[in-house]
Amino acid sequence: MNHDQKIHLLAQELIPVINDLDNEPKKIILDHMKDCAACKDLYSNTLEFEENMPALNPPDDIEVKPLKKLVQFNTGLKLLLVAIRGLILFYILYTSIRFSGTDLIDLSFVQPAIFLFYTPAVIFLLIFTFTFFNKKWLWGSLVTDLFIILFLGKVLQFFF
Repeated sequence: MNHDQKIHLLAQELIPVINDLDNEPKKIILDHMKDCAACKDLYSNTLEFEENMPALNPPDDIEVKPLKKLVQFNTGLKLLLVAIRGLILFYILYTSIRFSGTDLIDLSFVQPAIFLFYTPAVIFLLIFTFTFFNKKWLWGSLVTDLFIILFLGKVLQFFF
């Protein structure tokens, strides 16, 4: 394959994207088209095709909305995680009232029950949160859970 055949082959490959080329390769292809009828025809067909294509001018203020079902699923998972935490705390408070035999919460039962029931569930839920949600949600959950584990018994003492 001689030099002219190589340029002809490369020109045929690059003519469809000639407007995207740098000046030097573009000049080489345009010089080749002066002598080659096949490349002239390809170039004119390419120009014709580009002229007939409708212009695609999207508006600047277009908003990309996330998938509605995915957002609903994500919100549902977050609500489920909060509900699980709430149900465990409700169970702890309910059993402390039920086993004490009075209408008051047995505070000596609350803190050990939190460590026994709430902490293992929270570890699983935090791993789940770390896997599927963003850092903001993880840190919010972690701070809330640490507050509940460390201080819920003391906070309840103020009310009961």
